[in-house]
Amino acid sequence: MTMATLNDGTPNCAFIGFKRNAHLYLFDMPKIERIKKRHLLKKREQRDEIERIQSDLGSSIGLDSKAKLESGILDDGSRILLLNNEIVFFELEGRNYPTLRALLDGIIQIPTITVDMGAVKFVVNGADIMRPGITKVDDSVSANGIVAIVDERHGKPLAVGVSMLSASDLRAAVNGKVVKSIHHINDDLWDFGKI
Repeated sequence: MTMATLNDGTPNCAFIGFKRNAHLYLFDMPKIERIKKRHLLKKREQRDEIERIQSDLGSSIGLDSKAKLESGILDDGSRILLLNNEIVFFELEGRNYPTLRALLDGIIQIPTITVDMGAVKFVVNGADIMRPGITKVDDSVSANGIVAIVDERHGKPLAVGVSMLSASDLRAAVNGKVVKSIHHINDDLWDFGKI
């Protein structure tokens, strides 16, 4: 693992990359140091946000009618939605994603890709999903669609990612990277709110 550094030699914790075949892949997760402009959403704002997320994800959100969502902005400008002091949705590069906590709490259901137990340790450390580790693919997986990565033993979500292929193309593929990991267990979004 290689860490990008600033010109003065100090490490920049926002950019972490893996070096494979002399290529450095960089990604930038929302860094949670402080939530700015945190406020409760009004009923109309909440309804509009839910409708926008449902249209983005193509799934319905199962929230209690009395649930109160909060909106906030992280230091890097990313928007988040909180429910009971837990981040349930976040925006990255103009696209809305559910967090693992939203999936575990049953707030939303998205297509799943199941990985074998040998791939679990890599997935929970943020690795992209490679085709050989996949054992099952939902029919509703689409190219560039948001998916949940689950383990084959317990069926629990380990990561949220973006599928690079449709379900049929994914089943036909033999090797290579097929899902880009966006959010995983033990990243900053997962750790937020833990005591």
